[in-house]
Amino acid sequence: MPVKVDRPISVDRSSHDPLAWLALAALLIVMLALSWERWTSPLIDHGREMNLPARILAGEQLYQDLQYLYGPFAPYFNAFLYWVFGLRLATLHGSGMACAALILWITYWLARRLMNTWEAALATGLVLVICALKYTANYVQPYAYGALYGLVFALAALGWIARYLHSQRSRWLGWAGICAGWSLISKPELAAAVVAAFGAALLLGLLSGRRRLWRDAALFALPLVIIVVAAYGLILSRVPWRVLLEDNHLLFTNVPPQLVYFNRHLSGLADWPRSLATVVAAASLWLGVCGLCALIGSVIAQRRLSPSQPQGTLFALRRAAIATAGGLLVWAVAVLAFKARAEASPLAGAPLVLLAVIGVGGWRWWRARDAREPVSWSSSWLWVLAVFGLALIARVFLNVTISGPYAPFCTPPLIIIFLYLLFRLAPNWLTSSAEAASDARRVAKVMIALSMVALMLNTAARFRSRHTYELSTPRGRLLTTPALGPPFAAAIRFVETHTAASDEVAVLPQGTSINFLTGRAYPLREEIVLPGLLSGEREAEAIQRLQARRVPLILVINSPAAEFQAEVFGAGYNQTLMRWIQAHYQVTARFDSDTSRQAHFGDPSCFILAYERRPQ
Repeated sequence: MPVKVDRPISVDRSSHDPLAWLALAALLIVMLALSWERWTSPLIDHGREMNLPARILAGEQLYQDLQYLYGPFAPYFNAFLYWVFGLRLATLHGSGMACAALILWITYWLARRLMNTWEAALATGLVLVICALKYTANYVQPYAYGALYGLVFALAALGWIARYLHSQRSRWLGWAGICAGWSLISKPELAAAVVAAFGAALLLGLLSGRRRLWRDAALFALPLVIIVVAAYGLILSRVPWRVLLEDNHLLFTNVPPQLVYFNRHLSGLADWPRSLATVVAAASLWLGVCGLCALIGSVIAQRRLSPSQPQGTLFALRRAAIATAGGLLVWAVAVLAFKARAEASPLAGAPLVLLAVIGVGGWRWWRARDAREPVSWSSSWLWVLAVFGLALIARVFLNVTISGPYAPFCTPPLIIIFLYLLFRLAPNWLTSSAEAASDARRVAKVMIALSMVALMLNTAARFRSRHTYELSTPRGRLLTTPALGPPFAAAIRFVETHTAASDEVAVLPQGTSINFLTGRAYPLREEIVLPGLLSGEREAEAIQRLQARRVPLILVINSPAAEFQAEVFGAGYNQTLMRWIQAHYQVTARFDSDTSRQAHFGDPSCFILAYERRPQ
């Protein structure tokens, strides 16, 4: 018999929603003020994100003249923003702030499908301090704007799928397909999570006996296919498909071994089986936290229960105590016996938690298939959200963290699910009275609110105490660390005084923020010369470009790349290119910070060498 879905009205707007929005807006403004102009690093990916759209605006062709590993939407959209608002760092920052606000608003809306106003506000606030404006990564200046825009579109598509689930009106799937298409041409992995969520929603429609699911599938797939075919069809009319796939690795084709090594570390496979032990430890820690909140709530509620109900109360205390002790015991065993990372956050347990949610939800739906009792809409939505979250963390399956550049783009749905378990399901499962469950929820909310404040203060303190060195140019101002600021400031001054505005300057292996901030063109296809990306024929091509264009200045930054199984540019990788530079150029300046003056290539300190072309 088909499963019936009970659609509650608890997700309707509340009179408290505007207050929650105002509180979240105020928190966002405060966090922006505390971190103002401290979001950008002059090193690594941020330089590419600044400079590559400027090169497109100057007439260069993405993928053909410019190597790029992601979809085409972000660089072309940012080039359009530069054209409208000017070649300034503030243009990118404005786009990042708008996207941060959109992500927070959509996150709140998605959380409200499961929780009440202030529970959803706490979930959104946690996303703000962990993802939007965390010290280690942020939405204002992400490692890749493709990931930022892709996340906005993916969450929007998920919202349309939620509306489809709630109303069972197929028209919402057209909007979901449009957003999924834009997400796919931004960052394909994020679109894959949307497709997984849509598949889960379609499966629930099949189990509930809905007909014409082929029409629903077509409404979702048609706009997605049209957007992708149109975007890549236009690109393929100008760029050979072999260049697209082999030189730019768009479908993870022709991936160099150094990037495979990096992805193994990113996923946690390189740290197996310790990474699996960390997942178990983190999931157990979360169980202990849920049990502790339920235990405290039960103790508080005990005073209000009548003396005639001691047995039920003691039973509730036992359940909460067992969950607390069991979770903490498994965590301790995993840490001590299997070397799990003790500092890992509970979100590192997401693979186990999401699989449990999907397994239990699937079992409930299967059991209800032959019964007459309905399944609540919240259970259906939780199941689809868990499928989306699981697909989203596929690349970091055994290494989910709340730090690093990738964390902001897979964490928001995890936070919603974890807090729903903490606020709603755990109190109901681990307590035996409505009073105890209510008190457990209050305890959990206080704990999350305090954690959110602590994270906010920690982020603000780290931003303001560490990012104190100002880099100021006509194209933008940023505050960075004293370890990076002085060498970059000196290099920028050197470029401005030793080259003409029409000259090209090569900055290797990464740091084309110097090109953007000084307005100097960059001669190579590769904005970031990572290990393996410039090898063989490509390395020879890079040498030919530098020689043919008679590039007057090459800046070489000491930037070790241990995460790619290589030491440093010129010594651990691209030695042929470095030998050619040393044969045709001479070192005329070195730019240091106070901590790098005695450093050598391969040391952790940042310094920059200026190579000027030898007289002919």
